[in-house]
Amino acid sequence: MGIKEKAFDIPVAFIVYKRLDVTKESFEAIRKLQPAKLYIISDGPKDLKDKKLVEDVRRYIDSHIDWDCRVYRNYAPKNMGLRYRMPSGMAWVFEKEDMAIFIEDDIKASQSFFYYCRDMLEHYKNDERIAMISGNNLYPDAKCFETEDICFSYFSTIWGWATWKRAWKLYDVNIRRWPELKKKKKFKKFMTANTWKFFSIVFDDLQYHWYRTWGYQWDFMMWANEKLGIVPKVNLVKNIGMGDSMAEHPDDKQEKIDQVSGVKLRELTKPFRFPGSVKRDKEYDRLFQDGFFTEKIGLFKQIKYAIRASKYEKAYSIIKEMEKDDEYFNKVLQDKYKLDKDELKLNPGDRYKLITPKEMCKSAAKYKKYSKRKKSLRLL
Repeated sequence: MGIKEKAFDIPVAFIVYKRLDVTKESFEAIRKLQPAKLYIISDGPKDLKDKKLVEDVRRYIDSHIDWDCRVYRNYAPKNMGLRYRMPSGMAWVFEKEDMAIFIEDDIKASQSFFYYCRDMLEHYKNDERIAMISGNNLYPDAKCFETEDICFSYFSTIWGWATWKRAWKLYDVNIRRWPELKKKKKFKKFMTANTWKFFSIVFDDLQYHWYRTWGYQWDFMMWANEKLGIVPKVNLVKNIGMGDSMAEHPDDKQEKIDQVSGVKLRELTKPFRFPGSVKRDKEYDRLFQDGFFTEKIGLFKQIKYAIRASKYEKAYSIIKEMEKDDEYFNKVLQDKYKLDKDELKLNPGDRYKLITPKEMCKSAAKYKKYSKRKKSLRLL
């Protein structure tokens, strides 16, 4: 009789929402693995139609956990959106754990992905030069993979990944250091022209809450702190939901959908071959940028986004003043959003996230008039 392998002891976090079809396919890999600890993170419904879909997904997972494990659930009662649900869920995991593997509902993983993550998490847990382990590889022909099973990159992706609590502590969803680093052109040193133009626009939008996502902020954390990600020799995960009409970002271009979803899912055999030193592979980074950031961003588009960023920057500075005026700010939020007691307790930086960019500009204009009237009255 063979010796039974001990239970998989690295926590696995499964992030779901309302897509039952992809959830079923993705969850099968976790079910086959049978991890000892399973964290389930679910966003809340946007409306009554979503409510049934969200409940169906949650019910399916509960009814298919058919192995002995500790289950932790973090179910949002109402919709938070990607920008805040993902980070809040991950922060919750790291309140309890020092390391974890994350799988979203539209990611199908090979079994070796989990064991690869486990070995990398253990091997590099004290190496602060490394912030994450990615299961994705769109460019397996890079020379580094001829002799090693991994490489180190600035462009490791979050389509099936793992990290440590020490790295998560550096994450800031509002990327407050962007204005300073943009001025220094810090990221431009390792980016192609197209990549720099793309992320300059994205980070401007994220700074002023236009772009409702969380993942690019993780890239920002990596680059701002000069951290590396681990990329496997072969692709260990597959995105099975990109372009889906029910996805949070359904408008991805077909070229990008084909590139990501068309990559084959493979296994990586042990023992894994580790590089002799921790060093960024510039060739892999160039291949990734040349293959992935292909959109040509012309001068007109750059000017358009620069004007928009300037507009939001001015509104943002007024909002920061408005946040200091607790009486006024609380009244705006309570009247407009009907906030509950817990939401009203949020500190100003967190309360601000409840305002969309468009509403931010309107609120800024109103507050500007209000503060002028207030100043005039004081002078009387």
